Amino acid sequence: MSAAGTPPTTRRSAAGPVVVGYDASAAAEAALGWAGREARARGCSLQVVYVRDEHDTGLAARADGREVGSDTGGWPVVEEAAARVRDIVPGVEAETYVEYASPAGALVGMSRGASLVAVGSSPHHALVEELRGSVALQLAAHAHCPVAVVPVLPEVRTVGQRRVVVGFDGSSSAARALEHAADAAWYGALPLRVVVAWRPGPAEWVESFALGSLPRDATEAAADRTLAAGLEHLRDHAEARGWRPGSLEVEGRVCEGRAVDVLHQEAAEADRLVVGTRGRGGFASLLLGSVSHTMIRVAPCPVVVARDDEPEP
Repeated sequence: MSAAGTPPTTRRSAAGPVVVGYDASAAAEAALGWAGREARARGCSLQVVYVRDEHDTGLAARADGREVGSDTGGWPVVEEAAARVRDIVPGVEAETYVEYASPAGALVGMSRGASLVAVGSSPHHALVEELRGSVALQLAAHAHCPVAVVPVLPEVRTVGQRRVVVGFDGSSSAARALEHAADAAWYGALPLRVVVAWRPGPAEWVESFALGSLPRDATEAAADRTLAAGLEHLRDHAEARGWRPGSLEVEGRVCEGRAVDVLHQEAAEADRLVVGTRGRGGFASLLLGSVSHTMIRVAPCPVVVARDDEPEP
């Protein structure tokens, strides 16, 4: 799997559509284009969803508190968005929907049977979104498929220039993230980098004192074993998918430091960052691990959160 293959740029997926939440904001425009390219790479349809709050009785479509549509409601807005993404991403099949519900609730509902749900995120509004309960955070906590949070990027990122990066720690949640990252890299003909972050903690210091070893050595050795297990899991996943040997370029990296710091640095040159999370019940912010929660807010690239309790595609 370490050899670089020459896979096609579009590979047909038997899974469901890519869904994108749209409200005519700058963040939604970024998510629209990203989701369109993702749908084309996967060979599946794109569903563009404009969500009206269930308590909004007005007819005019609104985005970020300003009117963007006519008195015919959201349909002209979402139809224009679909036409625009067809121009931006030739060949993509775009469908349109207008839902009357809470944005997070509507998108969670549409995530059933989907391959991926994408939403935009603006770093300038991070505090406001955090206080009111971010749609992205609620989606990542409750969706039935992986969720991509797409920031407004200062530059155009074209397929083939960057790699898919996935954080792996040996957990079942990270294994699910690993599988999704491999699928995304394979569909997009992108290289994949598996990153294991390590840093000695109190338990490692106690154990190393008892064994007469250095805590850094023990922790790094454990990280090496974690990476080896992850790469073995990838080989099994590729075999189960029936991929041609060498069609996925994979690189493993073990890095010392906090997971958030390591992944943030790796994300600087990434096409996307994939992380896992566990569902534990309760509020949305508590359903996400600290790493996934933080990366959604600060990563300089799209972040995909994959839950370990999602159904197999």
